[in-house]
Amino acid sequence: MKAHSETPTTHRYLLLAGGLVLVVAAIFTIWKLKESQPPAVVSKPPASAGTYPGLDLEDPAPSFETLRYAAETGGDPRTREMAIVWLDQQALLELPPSIELEIWLLDMLEANGNPGWDAEYRLWLFNSAFNVLHFGRNQEAFTRLLQKLALHDEVRTMRLYALQHIGIQRERYNLDGPLAEGIHSMLGEMAVASDSSVAGSAIRLLAEWDGRDAASPQVLDTAVQIAADSTRPVDVRVTALHAADSQGLSLARQLAVDGTQPVILRKAAIACIGSHGGSEDFPDLEKLSGESSRIAQAARPALQSIRDRLANPDAPELVPF
Repeated sequence: MKAHSETPTTHRYLLLAGGLVLVVAAIFTIWKLKESQPPAVVSKPPASAGTYPGLDLEDPAPSFETLRYAAETGGDPRTREMAIVWLDQQALLELPPSIELEIWLLDMLEANGNPGWDAEYRLWLFNSAFNVLHFGRNQEAFTRLLQKLALHDEVRTMRLYALQHIGIQRERYNLDGPLAEGIHSMLGEMAVASDSSVAGSAIRLLAEWDGRDAASPQVLDTAVQIAADSTRPVDVRVTALHAADSQGLSLARQLAVDGTQPVILRKAAIACIGSHGGSEDFPDLEKLSGESSRIAQAARPALQSIRDRLANPDAPELVPF
């Protein structure tokens, strides 16, 4: 029997058909693989050049547009970092910000920033923005913002930051008039409120309101009472003891030798003795110098401070800052 022989044309068709089968199979395989993959995640939202001129999301530079992007969209780690770098650069200039920037910053802070920011970043950015606004023209609006944050912010650290910046304003601009009176009254209420977690900072501001040498005996007595109150948070008591200055010496002598008190409070008491005590405190301080390494860290410098002061009573007193 004669074998069937393929013509060249028939052979070409068979090769073409086989090739098409392979191509179809390959396309089907690729399609199935893509179908099984999760959708791509866009890590950075697109930014229109018209909306944020000059902003490069791949390599953002410190700029107002970077700050605005972080505030309006929440930003990403890099733009958030560069936003703060830019604010810090502006504060270092110690120049008044433009009116437009000042208004924008005040509005952004009034709106509590971006809801997508975590508490730590919000604190960081707000503090940097405060530093810029200290050189602004509208100090009354800035003061009212700080007052609002000190009274009502949910984060205790933000309330403390606001009080600290109020203190800077008082020192730099000598706040006066009805607004200053309102803040002074606010501080008094904060200091005596038994549930206030910022009472220490409030009483410190009151003690320094007209200069430490002008603090009223009533304010200093309140500071001593807060420092002695064991129901208060320890950091509040420490701050109040510092605010009490020399009027807290008697209490400091009690706290320093009381081993049941928190170490940080005892160290503050020992520092008070070093600043205002005398040779009659040597026996207790010498004993405290050998009690523990942490207590000795405070007792030995306190001893030296008193000795130096007694040896040179006319030397100017160093003011901590």
